[in-house]
Amino acid sequence: MPDINCCQICGAAAPPIEGYCGEIVGYRLVRDPWAGAPSFLDGNIHFSCLEESDRRERFLDEFTHLVQAGHEEIDSLDGSLPPLTRMGLGMFRIFSGTECDIFQSRVSDRWMVVTKSGPWFSLNYSQLQEIVHGALPTSPADVTRYRLPVDPGPQIAELGLTELLAALGVEERYATVADPAHVEYRFVDYYPPKHLLDYVARAPLPLPGEARTFLATYAETYVPVTFDDEEGV
Repeated sequence: MPDINCCQICGAAAPPIEGYCGEIVGYRLVRDPWAGAPSFLDGNIHFSCLEESDRRERFLDEFTHLVQAGHEEIDSLDGSLPPLTRMGLGMFRIFSGTECDIFQSRVSDRWMVVTKSGPWFSLNYSQLQEIVHGALPTSPADVTRYRLPVDPGPQIAELGLTELLAALGVEERYATVADPAHVEYRFVDYYPPKHLLDYVARAPLPLPGEARTFLATYAETYVPVTFDDEEGV
């Protein structure tokens, strides 16, 4: 089983960049179609690896079920009792097209675009507004912490995204985002003893055209979620 910081399909380094390398956390209890023995996914996935995989459809069936499910019981890996409790995302489908499906949260201003080719994109209300204004939505400028499988050396603070991915040997897995013109990459901090890199990678999310078209119209009549305890604030 690959390290959780590496791609669960190819086993290579997989620093998360939203829209290009996603994470499946173990407590979601998504069954791993790439494992040699029954197990749950726990780690990162290059979307380029997912698109190329012959087990992609098995993963997507499991993933789209998780997106729509609430709390549910599922069989343990060996069939022993008691069953396990899976916590789904509790979303419902609002669009199904030739390239993707779109799901909406029942309790917050959140959406999930799941493409037929594998990649998925999580959207919030501000990103929805970017689509309304005709722009390609971008990922939030949040700090990501990633444990590198190797120490790139003291020059890490000077590396751009392209150089960092090359140092990790995975530049081809991020070919569509390695150009700094497309991704706002910023080094934040590095802790050499544990190879911990903190960085910001604000990337455009390559949503299918049909998703952008639908969401732009959908947003015109969408009313943001308001909780009672927020009234009057």
